[in-house]
Amino acid sequence: MSDTSVVVSVGGKPLPSNALDSVQSVDVSEAMGAQTQVSVVVTARVSDRSDWTSPLDALVGPFAPFQVAITRGQDELVVPARATSAAWSLQAGALSSLTIAGLDASADLDREEHDKAWGGVSDANIATTLLGTICTPRVGTTPQPDGTDTFTPHQRATDWAYLKTLAARNDFDVYVTSEHGRLVGVFDRTDPLAAPQATLDLGYGALGGTASVSVQLVSGQKVNVTHSAEGQSQQQVASNDGTGHKMGPISLGGATTVLRDEHDLPGRLPPEQAAQVLAESSAFGATLSVTISAPSMPLLRARRTVTVRGLGSMVSGLWLVKSVRHTISPAGHTQALSLTRNALGDGSSGAATGLGALAAAAGLSVSL
Repeated sequence: MSDTSVVVSVGGKPLPSNALDSVQSVDVSEAMGAQTQVSVVVTARVSDRSDWTSPLDALVGPFAPFQVAITRGQDELVVPARATSAAWSLQAGALSSLTIAGLDASADLDREEHDKAWGGVSDANIATTLLGTICTPRVGTTPQPDGTDTFTPHQRATDWAYLKTLAARNDFDVYVTSEHGRLVGVFDRTDPLAAPQATLDLGYGALGGTASVSVQLVSGQKVNVTHSAEGQSQQQVASNDGTGHKMGPISLGGATTVLRDEHDLPGRLPPEQAAQVLAESSAFGATLSVTISAPSMPLLRARRTVTVRGLGSMVSGLWLVKSVRHTISPAGHTQALSLTRNALGDGSSGAATGLGALAAAAGLSVSL
């Protein structure tokens, strides 16, 4: 079993034990495509005078820095944060509370708009430059620029807003995280086939929980992109059925077919790459929601995969953690999870994975 411990640091120093006792709850939310959100609630004993204080008074200021570290077993989630809002709940003659909410350190890139031309610079190099001002960049590969303004748009935004624009057109995620005491900025595509961070025994398993699963069976698209190829007199077609990188034996890709042309491509990606991005992203039609609080649960992180067990042969298997919300209070530690995948069936063990076996497990008959 693992116990959860929390350290809240203000001004680079952890809150002393007497101040930590006043912390009523800590909430950390990680999600793909979003900044990490943090909130800390502390109590304060108020009086009819105005000289009473709380342990978080130093954070009542724009972008005041603080840090939340959650440790569970050998795993740790550390969020260097910046305060973005403060709220008081005052009750005469009783304990009152102060809530400080904030965002991760990427907020430092969202404080000032810039007007800058990036002609001739790849999206990857732009991301390396901008992230490098606050952390160590970890950047994926993007196509080289073609020298036109349409490829690399003029920046007239904050650095963070511009990074989000570049990430969206490359089907990347961009986020800032802390790894072994070092701040890292990631600009890259999330790997749905990465090794799982943990195994979740849900349903009848050790973690229990009531899981809710929904599958959009016809959301996956086969994408045909018509484009003009240099040196070719006729238009060419790049096609992708969206079944690549499937997370189980039955892909949800390619249920319908859509037509696109080169003007529809995100960020002027090469047609073959754009068709793959559009098709594969549309295949993530399965979602799983569950809240876990068992003593044996692991500390989970967004943007990583997990192996799910105990929900039947159609639903169990590899899933991608789309978001996780950690809520820690005197009542305990809960994790509200939203998972997604682009396939059905469990292909991660020795269980039968053929369509006939899966249908039989579901009580269906199949004729081929």
